[in-house]
Amino acid sequence: MMQDELKFYSRNRSRLNKTYCDEHILIHGGQVVGHFKSPKAAYKAACKNFPNEDVLIQECGQKVFQPCVYNPMVAL
Repeated sequence: MMQDELKFYSRNRSRLNKTYCDEHILIHGGQVVGHFKSPKAAYKAACKNFPNEDVLIQECGQKVFQPCVYNPMVAL
């Protein structure tokens, strides 16, 4: 459920932004399941690994939290 991903990012935002600065993280099931140089690469991984599930793709290091919530099957 998307609430888990949003809560996880919100609780760990500072640490994630430092650890994955200037990268895009893929969050699923309340944990980081990958980090990528581009949102396109993160989206491809989401489509491959979680085709029917919601995921959160977030750019780290940004001062403003702008979540990108995806359901790969809906976006295709």
